Amino acid sequence: MTVRMLCALSGLLACASVLPARAATVENAVTQELARSGRADVLITLANTATLDGAMQIAERLARRQFVYDTLTAHAAATQAALRTFLDGRGVAYESFWIDNSIHIRNADSDIIRALAARGDVALVRANREVPLDFAADETLDRGAPDTVEPNIQRIRADVVWAQGDTGQGVVVASIDTGVRWTHEALVNQYRGNDGNGRIDHDYSWWDPQHSLSEPADSVSHGTHLVGIAVGGDGPGPFANDIGVAPGARWIAARGCEGFSCSEASLISAGQWVACPTRVDGSDPDCSKAPDVVDNGWGGGGSGDSWYLPVVNAWRAAGIVPVFSVGSSGPTCGSVSSPADYPNVIGVGATDSDDVIASFTSRGPGTFRPLKPDVVAPGESIRSASATSDTAYVFFSGTSMAMSHVTGTAALAIAAEPAAGYAQVYRALGFGAERELGPANTCGGRPSDEFPNFVYGWGRIDAVGAVAIIKR
Repeated sequence: MTVRMLCALSGLLACASVLPARAATVENAVTQELARSGRADVLITLANTATLDGAMQIAERLARRQFVYDTLTAHAAATQAALRTFLDGRGVAYESFWIDNSIHIRNADSDIIRALAARGDVALVRANREVPLDFAADETLDRGAPDTVEPNIQRIRADVVWAQGDTGQGVVVASIDTGVRWTHEALVNQYRGNDGNGRIDHDYSWWDPQHSLSEPADSVSHGTHLVGIAVGGDGPGPFANDIGVAPGARWIAARGCEGFSCSEASLISAGQWVACPTRVDGSDPDCSKAPDVVDNGWGGGGSGDSWYLPVVNAWRAAGIVPVFSVGSSGPTCGSVSSPADYPNVIGVGATDSDDVIASFTSRGPGTFRPLKPDVVAPGESIRSASATSDTAYVFFSGTSMAMSHVTGTAALAIAAEPAAGYAQVYRALGFGAERELGPANTCGGRPSDEFPNFVYGWGRIDAVGAVAIIKR
């Protein structure tokens, strides 16, 4: 592991003094794009990072979130000043991010790239890659609303927790995905931008990095489906709580994925907004509007890529619980994708309808933390909301579908213990998990009936167990 990767993992300002004073690294992908077209879409990473260690000493949640925002924005303003002056002087259009101290340039020519690479305040010139969504199977439409609690919801016993009076009330879940059809009958009442009295306000509840959509929408259905699994109700009439794990929670969303893939710049923008939401136009940030849990149904093509670590570090410092799907590159061992392989996120694998690990789901060990996935959840033929109409439902399979079950269960756990943070939620999910599961390839670790292992992690989530553990 390089010094720079260690710095990204720790987030220590002191790393700035040990980084060698040398020209920035320019990725081969950037060089190749310049050779093809003469220009490249790039992310410029600055050479040092801010320390957020002080956040851990702040007990009050809003004060903690404000500390993270104030620290990162001040650091970015100070360390980017000279570079931004340089770019302004050359008429280069750019977008600045404070959450990971980076700058996005869409059409950088070779002269600008060479100049950036020679600067001592620049660490890396990285291509703005496209990150895939986590899909595993074709959709099967079912336009009728469910008339009973879905089997996947029953399997993790979320409905038993509802009967105890916990539906996730008071918890806010954020989605970074393809967007959400906010008017869907199973989602409209849970949307935070809907006050329930006929007033709709999308400020602080919706973010589109492309600034093309002023209200939540979804052309792919992926984000709509995942939000439905996490918090969806069953449509009009009495609230029967059929499709979502935590139907009493509220949701907000950022469109980090423009279609079936997500640009890294959009994902950084979405992650920054989650840490401290703004109005739809990007103005007036208000960190009190940040969510409790963030749902991520996307991931890279492999493991060991630290590019999103600064974003995750900021979420964790702000008390936001990050949940990621491990990917659908199974049954190959060691196929967990980044960021799900990070040590400070909950990485989720998928089980099938027989409670056996799904063939498509990625397995451990992970690069940053060998124990991956952390937990597993149902991910095969899951019915949830579709973006095709306000009353449409669809069956999807994928590890991201499993991931949203964990997001919803985390919401139930936080509703039961509102002061809980990542460590408590992680412990509740893992120690409360079901371990009577089907056999599977060990992937070089413990047998699949000994836990934790590289196939099931700590086991398949169980909402009753998680809520019971977090209350102890």
